[in-house]
Amino acid sequence: MVSRSQSTSSRSSVAESPDHCVEGGAPTRRIALLDPQMSFVAAQLANPVVRAAVEPIDLYTLPEVDLTPYHALIVPAFADQEFLFRERARLRAFLDDGKVLLFNGHLFRPWLPGGAPFAPKTIRSHRDYAVKIVAPHPIFAGVAADDLTYRRGVAGFFARGSHPPPDGAEVLVAFTSGDPIFFIDRRSTGGAVVLHSGNDLLELAGIAMTAGRVVPQLFTWMGDEYRALQRGDAR
Repeated sequence: MVSRSQSTSSRSSVAESPDHCVEGGAPTRRIALLDPQMSFVAAQLANPVVRAAVEPIDLYTLPEVDLTPYHALIVPAFADQEFLFRERARLRAFLDDGKVLLFNGHLFRPWLPGGAPFAPKTIRSHRDYAVKIVAPHPIFAGVAADDLTYRRGVAGFFARGSHPPPDGAEVLVAFTSGDPIFFIDRRSTGGAVVLHSGNDLLELAGIAMTAGRVVPQLFTWMGDEYRALQRGDAR
């Protein structure tokens, strides 16, 4: 866990800094995860791919922890949204500093800028869970849509509903019916909101399918997107 110190967010002047910086001779991870201290998240953090890139921060230390070293923040599906609602101004400030925030899950409180409440999908057949990759993007490069839809022959792991995207959002993955699942919103804040309406993407790390490419590619994109936001050319 990171040490806690009171700080206000300010836009970094080192837009070209690497994804892993060095402080006192030790590598510092530049992606933080708000850890709700649940077993599902603990299993994700134990994965070597995730552990190498992500710094867990106790969710309930958010009011005091210094977020300035991080260029991206991941909020898991099981995070306490009542608490996040109380801390929404801090999260907004993080984004307005030209940074990236990924939320996985079902929004039911208005803490995420540009986010609308989750809408469950009506399911009549396992085929209703089928997804499609709407537009080429580095996060999903080389990933087969069926590998997102199915795991161990069962559909529905990736998503079971959607969030209506705000105007101008970049939709990357949707159900074959057209309902959006995964989009990037660069208009609601000074940063990039990434909203995935399904299970935590980190669960895909290391799986023996093309979907296993998503997590390392996501981490790389987060660094690239942060640097583009800092330069002002991400839009």
